Amino acid sequence: MHDDQKKSATEPNREIPELASPLLDLRERGPNALAPPPQALGIWELAWPTIVASALQTLVRWADFMMVGDLGVEAVAGVGAAGQIYWMIQTLVMALSTGLVAILARAVGAGDFREADSALRQSILLGTVFGLISWLVILPFLGPTIGILGVTDEVIAFGSDYLFWLLIGNVPLTVGFIFAAGLRAAGDARVPLYIGIAANLMNLFFNWVLIYGNLGAPALGVAGAGMASAIAMFIQLGIYWVLWSHGKLILKPLLTGFRFDKIMSRRILHIGYPASIEGIGFQVGILSFMALMSTFGTAEFTAYQIGVQILALSFLAGNGFSIAASTLVGQHLGADNPDDAMRSGWRSLVISMLMMGVLGAALIAMAPMLASWFIDDVNVIALTVDFIWILGLAQPLMAIEFVMGGALRGAGDTRFPVFAIFTGLFVFRVLPAMIIVYYFGGSIQWVWSVLLLDYLVKGVLLAERFRRGYWKDIQV
Repeated sequence: MHDDQKKSATEPNREIPELASPLLDLRERGPNALAPPPQALGIWELAWPTIVASALQTLVRWADFMMVGDLGVEAVAGVGAAGQIYWMIQTLVMALSTGLVAILARAVGAGDFREADSALRQSILLGTVFGLISWLVILPFLGPTIGILGVTDEVIAFGSDYLFWLLIGNVPLTVGFIFAAGLRAAGDARVPLYIGIAANLMNLFFNWVLIYGNLGAPALGVAGAGMASAIAMFIQLGIYWVLWSHGKLILKPLLTGFRFDKIMSRRILHIGYPASIEGIGFQVGILSFMALMSTFGTAEFTAYQIGVQILALSFLAGNGFSIAASTLVGQHLGADNPDDAMRSGWRSLVISMLMMGVLGAALIAMAPMLASWFIDDVNVIALTVDFIWILGLAQPLMAIEFVMGGALRGAGDTRFPVFAIFTGLFVFRVLPAMIIVYYFGGSIQWVWSVLLLDYLVKGVLLAERFRRGYWKDIQV
């Protein structure tokens, strides 16, 4: 470990320049404060910028689906399949972001700002390496990778075009995601929102240009949608980098360079690798579930993809409160206030369940209209409505998984969520779905209904783990 990093392991460094974050109240803590104390950060204050940022990302995904919808059901299915594969690749980043949040949130709570900077730098370094490796490994096997879903050759062709360009933007997306996770763990959820707005607007603009061939550009269709996403990711990373390197973010560049720090990297990966295993396992389970749906036909597969995109408006609320719970639990533990950490987790859960329940009900009510925005195939619309009804009822249960999982990870308890997710996904979702399909020959609606059982089991397991409080004694 370098000399300046050794110092962070023994004593906090509070010589921090004045900050520009709108979240800070410097009058109470003086000019050397990095972030407000945990008790000054409200759950909603942390959650709403993430919810809005996620909503904008969801709208961009909607735009991808809607704009390629004119090319037919196979094009929509290709975009959905490629997106699923791409997010499976991104599960490697979960190891970094989860470890970063747990370490950085506690460092901020304890006032150890060099520790926070060291964790951010090592995560950026590791993220760049992970992004390059995953890009190089998957790129030669685009078609076979999408083909594991059991989709048609035409869907594979569309999906390969889309996935190729998503992979081009893999490294900037990875590093940008790490910047956003670090800022939220430090208590600033607004800057990631503002930068996300800029990136999403660029994505929509280049969608319009490259999918349809406007402003003299060639009409690239599905490939244009992927290219637009890649361009937006490069722009987003550029903004983060300029602001951070010039000291304009809540996280200041206190150290110099990006030298590999074996100890910090090991800490990040030790905390985060279960989250990566969880993410990979989750994606494998989802892909297995999708493969079962593909046995019914392209219409059912496409309906699932569209339904998930619509219900993502409800998921994003859970994601926002998950990040709020993770930040507050981590910072309270860093400030040696485990009881406040417990209260923050439960309060985040109650608000999230109420909000996701209301959103789920609203999406159920608007299901036919929303489905028709994506595609004009009557059969696919009817199937999408059925799916929205089923998963819409599961929204309060999903809130438990989001928030309790986030709270445990913020405390550094990253291993139990792996057990809970695997149990729900494989034992209570994939296995019953296989029995329904291959033993009973049941309908797609019965397959989708096992989602309710999956989320119920995961919710009970995670809530009980949080209630027992083992996470209070975990050292990160």
